[in-house]
Amino acid sequence: MSVDAPPGTAPLLEARNLELRYPVRTGSIRQPTRHVRAVDDVSLELGPGETLGIVGESGCGKSSLARCLVRLATPTAGTLLYRGTDITRANQRSLRPVRREIQMVFQDPEASLNGRKRVGQILATGLRLRGVPGNRMKAEIRELLRLVGLNPEHVDHFPHEFSGGQRQRIGIARALSADPRLVVLDEPVSALDVSIRAQVVNLLYDLREERGLSYVFVAHDLAVVRHASDRIAVMYLGRIVEQSPADDLYDHPLHPYTAALLAAVPVPDRVAARGRSKTVIRGEPANALELPSGCRFRPRCPRATDVCATVDPQLVDHGGRHLVACHHPLDTPAPAREAGSPSPA
Repeated sequence: MSVDAPPGTAPLLEARNLELRYPVRTGSIRQPTRHVRAVDDVSLELGPGETLGIVGESGCGKSSLARCLVRLATPTAGTLLYRGTDITRANQRSLRPVRREIQMVFQDPEASLNGRKRVGQILATGLRLRGVPGNRMKAEIRELLRLVGLNPEHVDHFPHEFSGGQRQRIGIARALSADPRLVVLDEPVSALDVSIRAQVVNLLYDLREERGLSYVFVAHDLAVVRHASDRIAVMYLGRIVEQSPADDLYDHPLHPYTAALLAAVPVPDRVAARGRSKTVIRGEPANALELPSGCRFRPRCPRATDVCATVDPQLVDHGGRHLVACHHPLDTPAPAREAGSPSPA
């Protein structure tokens, strides 16, 4: 089942059974090349003006999925549609008009900005892409800097002269310079201080409202994603294991993995913290080259049974467009433990 856009709206972006595999050569050259399934059979939709959050631990495939959605990586299999047009394997010439409408903000603002160019030169690239004439270029650049909360007088400065939060604002301005419809945000605040994170998230929210943008917001911080997203999809080892409207996911998680991620989010209120779920998971995710049989979360799951070892769970709607891929979701009684099975964490 796909991660659907809101009812009654045509999807802006749609992925169908998307896969991205990275070849990994091990041992001698005579051994066959193995593949990491970074994105494995992911289907999702994003509607106009909507924000879809994608969360999960490091290495779960979030950034790989983001790169597929903006076609910085070509999917190994599946279909990617933008405004109804198949762009899965479109060549660079065909992608030119799409590049203007789909932009990306990267995790590391320092590495993603060309340190040899001044801010004005960086922003001018996107403006040329959308055909802004030379006599309007300077005014447009200054307006972009004002829009993201930077001093227009700093147009001739280099990226290293700014703080981390300011550099990320420049990255956002660069994305907006092409006047996109969709912005994919790959962990845009993870490298920033906590106080600066809130400022950048608020800026992104205001820009969405003012310019009618759609976002795909990739992060591992569930507290940030909750306030930035309409819907949230939880990824584990290349698969979406749970998806629902944001408030429902936080109030009623159904997958043990989601519950464990939420339990790990710090809460300053000790009374509220005592009333939270105590779901804990042990160990690290499985090796992506040696995925476990059945459910990929099984080796770490406190509710795993024999069926989890043999049958790969599929996304099932539990009502209210709340989808979960689990044989024993948290809205069902805890399964009886098999003899010899480990006790819950």
